[in-house]
Amino acid sequence: MSVQVELKPDWARITFASTEPQGEPTFADFHYFWLRHNCQCLNGCRHLVTKERLIDAAVIPLEIRPLRASVENLPEDNTPAVAFVWKPIPTKDDTGKLVTPVDEKEHTSLFPAQWLRENAYSLGRTQVHKLPPHDSALVTVDYNEYAPENGSLSESDSIKYKAALFEKLSKYGVAVIRNRGDNTENIIYDFIDPSADVIPTHFGRIEHLRTGNTENANNDQLGYTNSAVRLHTDQCYSDNVPGFQFLHCIHPADVGGDNYFVHAESAANYLKTEINSRAYELLTTVPVKFDRKQSKFQAQHITPILRLSDEVDPKTNERKLAQVRYSYFTQGAQTTVPFSQLREWYEAQQVWDELLYRDDFQIRAELQAGDVVIYDNFKVLHARNGFSGPRHMAGVYLDSADLWKHLGAANAEAKARAISA
Repeated sequence: MSVQVELKPDWARITFASTEPQGEPTFADFHYFWLRHNCQCLNGCRHLVTKERLIDAAVIPLEIRPLRASVENLPEDNTPAVAFVWKPIPTKDDTGKLVTPVDEKEHTSLFPAQWLRENAYSLGRTQVHKLPPHDSALVTVDYNEYAPENGSLSESDSIKYKAALFEKLSKYGVAVIRNRGDNTENIIYDFIDPSADVIPTHFGRIEHLRTGNTENANNDQLGYTNSAVRLHTDQCYSDNVPGFQFLHCIHPADVGGDNYFVHAESAANYLKTEINSRAYELLTTVPVKFDRKQSKFQAQHITPILRLSDEVDPKTNERKLAQVRYSYFTQGAQTTVPFSQLREWYEAQQVWDELLYRDDFQIRAELQAGDVVIYDNFKVLHARNGFSGPRHMAGVYLDSADLWKHLGAANAEAKARAISA
């Protein structure tokens, strides 16, 4: 039996011999905590004489990762096996206290391939979701690549530029535009027709996100301070949430103030199939009250954090994710969950939040003066680090239908011209 092992971020894939009976799956996925718990060794995991399990499932960190893995041969019969090497983990002594091994630098778990095949619990798993995009280069567009030195676009260059934006936003939900310029009003019409307009909110038509803000109404909110703002979507308390927002960097901070983003739709799907389906279920069913309460304004909306579509996808027979509403600073008191289930709901939020703050989930962007970032407010979470200095961002909300109409027309025209060229 030939065997291969591939280490994924949260699990291992073992591919077995191609000599499997016809129609049988040739691979299986295994959680790392399951592998560590089922270590077969006689060096602390199984009793030397009885071979009974000694290691307690309660001591296995659920976030455990192997240092490395390799395909080996068992010394007794030369049959294939897979070795996983781990950092030592604390074990329980006779009193139930956790004790860290002092003389063990690494711990090796050696699994016969046949044993893994016989105990596989996810043979041929098909419902798999990849990590969200986390490379900023994937979402970046440089305006200078389309504009001549005088800064104005020809019709042809404008179509190419907007087609590039359409591609980034369709695929990743976010686009970072470098060197766009200093006129926020002009930038608005990169994304919508001249006959359309922005979506005003109770803050005003354009938000000026900076300390000492005097331009906007209802400026008693975090965005007008220099504090860090964690991942969230905007306007969660509104009945009609704006579909897109862009931020135009007027002046960067002296220190800090970097923006970061997470494609929440991808993160939610990853949560569902790779991490914790129960957490996904709770986040899609338990209603949350979002409550924006300011000195001269208040609005509320009640909905699950992850709202599913009304229609069932005929391919999967499941409802797709339609919208993410996530905002820790406007989340009201939870009163809809029974006492016995409240801890479980909080745990679901924490599992979700831990995913969002993994480095391999985030896109980071340090915006300079003249840069713009635009993102889908239904699918992408955004945040910023705390900062010092005169950081100034202009924030603008746009209607999804207006944006897709405008950029979609440019994309269609770009394709038509490419075909006729």
